[in-house]
Amino acid sequence: MAPVRRLLALVIACSLLLAAVAASSGADTQSDLDSARQALSDARDAANQAASEFSAADQKLAATEQHIEELNNQIATGRAKAAQLHGVARERALFAYTHSSSNDLENLLDGSSAIDAIRRQQLLDHANQTDNDVVKQLAALNSDLKDQQQELQKEEATQKAISTQADAKLQDLQAKQADVQQAVDQLQAKLDAEIAQAEAARKAELEREKAALAAQQAVSNGGVGQIVANPVAGPFQCPVAGAAFSDDYGGPTGHPGIDMFVPTGTPAVAVKAGKVWFMPDDGAGGNEAYVDAVDGNTYYYAHFSQYVGGPRDVQQGEIIGLTGMTGNATAPHLHFEIRIGGPNGGRIDPYPTLKSAGC
Repeated sequence: MAPVRRLLALVIACSLLLAAVAASSGADTQSDLDSARQALSDARDAANQAASEFSAADQKLAATEQHIEELNNQIATGRAKAAQLHGVARERALFAYTHSSSNDLENLLDGSSAIDAIRRQQLLDHANQTDNDVVKQLAALNSDLKDQQQELQKEEATQKAISTQADAKLQDLQAKQADVQQAVDQLQAKLDAEIAQAEAARKAELEREKAALAAQQAVSNGGVGQIVANPVAGPFQCPVAGAAFSDDYGGPTGHPGIDMFVPTGTPAVAVKAGKVWFMPDDGAGGNEAYVDAVDGNTYYYAHFSQYVGGPRDVQQGEIIGLTGMTGNATAPHLHFEIRIGGPNGGRIDPYPTLKSAGC
């Protein structure tokens, strides 16, 4: 009986050891999963912060460039006016030299009457005063031009510094976007490991999380009519997946939308069902798209690298184009606006809508 008892005890001990190992492994896997989730959250926060810093630098650069353009226009106008005044002063000086009189007494004696002489003297005085005014205006204008030229030089130096800063912010943003993708890949790997060990109920929950995570990432390609599932159920869907963005609505340049930074070629989808139409190569917006949605509002997209399909009725989540940087853009991104009541309606800040939709 003793050998049997010893064998039974050994079996029980092995079972307890295996259970302890399994429990320890499960705890470690869960801990790794939580760490991966936190790493992804931190990476997204860092990317959004980098997007905010780049947007601020980019808007500041745009405001500086606008001021430089205004100064150049003022200087050009001033130079044209100075050239005109210089011509007038030169003609008056030449006339005065060729029509000089010896003295006021001669002017008085030459007149057919004292009244005519007085009139001529008044005209001469007026002409002299006009000459003086022209000279004063020309001197003041040249002084203004000098000040404007100095201000222009300062603004150009500022522009160069801000441009360098914006380039550095853009590189940081791109690095942070790469960190987000790496964190996504690591979380998906941890989910796969956890799914492999989980029981049925837990496995189904983890698979749903993995599917939602995949839906939040940009798909590599999409054809006409393809619909991207909305990872967060609701009446509004993110126009692009996996974007880094901040509330850069308004600002010094009156920015009318939100810039959502994603790689070139990221599919953009209809945020709501409606009709989509396009405006290619339309100035600063480049390749633009408009979704006139069933809610009566228009959703505006700018800087597409290309369109997917033509004008048509679209469902929510249907791919309408691929992102890029056509038009006035310094980095690949989607410029997104909400226009209340139609394409020419009043613009509102899209940021609260985007955040509430889990973008």
